[in-house]
Parts: sequence; C-alpha cells; structure tokens
Amino acid sequence: MSRLIINNSNGRLCNAIVKNLVQTKYTQNRNYCSLQKKQPSSQPSQLPPLPLKSSKPNMMEIVTHFFDKVKKKSFIIDNHLNDQSGLEQQLLNRDIKYNTENDKDNIQQIKLLDPLNNLGIRKGNEIFKVVENDLTNMTNSIMKTITDGVSANSTYSPAPLKKTHPILSSISSYYFELKGKRIRPTIVLLLAKALSPTVHGSQLKLAEVVEMIHTASLVHDDVIDEASTRRDVVSINHSYTNKLAILCGDYLLARASVVLSTIRNPDVTECMSTALAELVEGEFMQAKSNGAVSFDNYLQKTYLKTGSLITNSCRSAAILSGADSNIINISTEFGKNLGLAFQIIDDLLDYTGSAEECGKATSVDLTLGLATAPVLYATQEFPQLEKLIKRKFSEIGDVEEAKRLVALSKGIEKTRNLAIEYCNRAIQSLLKLPQSESRDLLITLSHTVVTRTK
Repeated sequence: MSRLIINNSNGRLCNAIVKNLVQTKYTQNRNYCSLQKKQPSSQPSQLPPLPLKSSKPNMMEIVTHFFDKVKKKSFIIDNHLNDQSGLEQQLLNRDIKYNTENDKDNIQQIKLLDPLNNLGIRKGNEIFKVVENDLTNMTNSIMKTITDGVSANSTYSPAPLKKTHPILSSISSYYFELKGKRIRPTIVLLLAKALSPTVHGSQLKLAEVVEMIHTASLVHDDVIDEASTRRDVVSINHSYTNKLAILCGDYLLARASVVLSTIRNPDVTECMSTALAELVEGEFMQAKSNGAVSFDNYLQKTYLKTGSLITNSCRSAAILSGADSNIINISTEFGKNLGLAFQIIDDLLDYTGSAEECGKATSVDLTLGLATAPVLYATQEFPQLEKLIKRKFSEIGDVEEAKRLVALSKGIEKTRNLAIEYCNRAIQSLLKLPQSESRDLLITLSHTVVTRTK
C-alpha cells in the first residue's frame, strides 16, 4: 500500500484520499479530541487549499502538507474559547516591577482570585473528604484490575478473568499502595459532582483510567530521569530494574485502556487516547530538546506532558455528565489552565522545595539539562544563561551557576505569577458553572495548586 501511494500509480485512490482529507478538519486544539468530521459552520476553514502539482498528486506530499498546516494551527495554548488574543505573550513578557532596583521583597505580585473569600480558611483536606469514599473505591478497583484483569462486560468493580503474574502484580501495585496526592482523579470526581447530582459509574471508571495513566507515566519518567526516589520511597526502577519498570508502565497503560473501553463512549475514548498520545509526545519533545531558549517550546511541552491529561479528563467528565457543548467547553478550558498552573508550580518547586517536602529529589531539572520557567525568566536579566541552556548545563559548574543566577533574578517571582495567572483563568471558568459545594471545592483546589509546597 505504501509503495502504491508513494509511486502514485493509482490516481483514483489518490483522489479519493484527497477528497476525504478535504472533508475532514483538525480541531483548533488537539486536546479537543484529534480528527473530527466537519460540522456546518459560519467560519471559513482554517486550512488553505492543498497545492496540487498535477491531477495525480504525490500523496506523501499531500499528507505532509496537510499535517504541517495542522501543526501550525494547533499550538495548544490557544484562545478559541475566549477572546484572549495575545494574552499568553503578555504574560510571558510581563515586566514585574520593583519598588527599588534590587528589592525583590517588594515585588508587585499578581493577586490570586478568591471569589469565595476562603483563602487561608478552607483547608485542602476538606476537598479530599468529599470524595474520600470514591477515591478509596477507585484505588481498590485499580488493585483488582492489576491483579485479576477486567472483563468487557464488567461494571465499576472488575470481574476476575485470570491472575496476573505475581511479580508484575506486585510491581504494578507499588505506587498505588502509597496513595499519592491523587489530584487528577479528585478533579474528575469533583467536576462530576459539580455537573450532576450523582457521580455516574462511567465517571468513576474515568477517574480510575486517569490515575492509572498518570502513574504509568511516573514509572516511565523515573526510568528516563534515572530517579532514585518517588513518594518518599525507592523508585520502581531502582527497586526492580529499568526493564521491569518499563514493562510495569506498559502494563498499567494496557490495563487503563481496557477499563477505558468499558466506558463505551467513543468521544471519551478519543479524548483519553489523545491525552495519552500527547503525553508521549511531550516526553519525546523533552528528550529531544535542542537547548532552545523559547517560552513557546516550554509551554507546549508543559501542556503535552501534564496539561493534556488534565484537560481531556475534565472534558471527558463533562461529556459523561450529559452536559451541553457550552459546559463541556468551560470544563475543558478549566482543565487546560489548571493543568498548566500545576506543572509551572511543579517546575518552581524544583528550585524552591525540599526533597523532604516534595517526596522526591529536587534541583534535578538543571541536572537533566532542562530549561524551565525560572531559568528562562532569569535569562531576561542574565543573557549569559542562554549559553548554558544551549549546551544543556553540561559543563562543570553550569548547574551551580544557573541556580545562582536564578536566585539573583526575578525568575522565581515571575514563574509564580505566571502560574497564578493560569490559576485565575481556571477559577474564572469555574465561576461560569452553577454554584455548588463541589464547584467551590474545585476553586479551593485551584488555590492549593499554586500555594502548595510539595
């Protein structure tokens, strides 16, 4: 088939494929679920006509051209739900003022939205109490899924099919037994409660899928980063070996896919499959980083690695609640902005947090050659950092020098303000939803995302 297309020996086949391409469109935001059939719209197509060299075009050129155009149109930090043209660039270029040139203590901070007047009053523990039973059921179901498998006709509690290899079962259960933050399934469950009177079984399954995908990504991350600890314990790759850790991560993704299939909703399947693909793309983008000093690259990687899973899980939760398209889009926008805020704070904690608080090693991004927001902002004041970024902090003394210059710069403050900006936009989306206890707890959760120390 590939030779047939490349050699262009069948004009009718080419024309049929071209016609099919023209009849489809790529959504402006890839996390809104990949390719969709074109719907009637008053807006003209965002993609220009494909240039055809002859009546029998080379299909490889057509497909390449098509997806090149898609990529240019699909930068994931888009504004197509709200008229916020250029806001991201304004945030990135924001000049944070000092009362005196060297007085960082008097920095003009961006204020965190507090529509409920509950900052410093409501505690993060309240959030998890509301969904505590659901989280417990989710964890138990995941453990059963890992150990026994899941049948195609099972309800929320999987029916046993066969026993998993005991070593594979033990490794795969390792992180779930530690019960980490579980922020992602908590977001799914609270949003589900905010959009409908009861949480549906399909939404409980969605929370399970999200946590399994996230945990699998942690297992693979630890192999890639050669991490030695995770959640205050020895990481899986150090406890067992890289080979077994990789197989464990693959197994978790496979089991998550089986649970996802039992939800039996093609839109949700497409959303979560897109999130998984983009997670891998983000990892690949990071691994193949060429030391570019670019906020665009940083935000794109941040969205792909972290934001996409939260975005698509929020969208899926709204779809499963039976909400209309407006509520689905509001939920998606909330997830996108909260996901970005979460990862930006994570990058900040790599500079400001302690290993004891974070439950993992800190100051590792520079060691891995990664330029995140604090050092990118610091480059605006200390251009000599660009040289270090381009060589990925690979020479002796580079990491220490970068940390020193970040500490002297406004990079930490600017990074925190950027996270607060995205958090505020997430809260603004939540305020468009009907008032409820669960919605208000999501606002509190948004606060904890940017004020956390681990």
